[in-house]
Amino acid sequence: MLTPSDAISLALELLTWLALVPGSVLLLIGLARRAWAKRFEETCGVVIASPAGTAHPWIRWLDLDRELQSAPIPLADAADHTIGDEVTVFFDPRNSENGRLDHPSTDGRVFRVTGIMLMAIGILAVLIQLILLLLE
Repeated sequence: MLTPSDAISLALELLTWLALVPGSVLLLIGLARRAWAKRFEETCGVVIASPAGTAHPWIRWLDLDRELQSAPIPLADAADHTIGDEVTVFFDPRNSENGRLDHPSTDGRVFRVTGIMLMAIGILAVLIQLILLLLE
């Protein structure tokens, strides 16, 4: 017959597997995304009028080879900047024609935080299982 402590142990075992495995996978994905984001270089850029004549502003910066690069500002950031503003631009040295305004350290943060939370839940379930085992 199934006792209450057996039922709790089974539920905790299930919770352990459902939290630790996805948590570790998400944490590894988040750490890989952060490591991938470290390749970005930081430089100063300026907001310019669109070379295509549209109302959407662009950013212009110099890459590591001192070549002038231009790219459109992402729509989410376009309202925050006016033509002539100095901005910090992050670019990949291997693909320097694509710049971004957001800091690359935020890449993978959601994966890391979710993975850490799931792993904490899984570890807590393991500890409760050990305590139940010692109490029996």
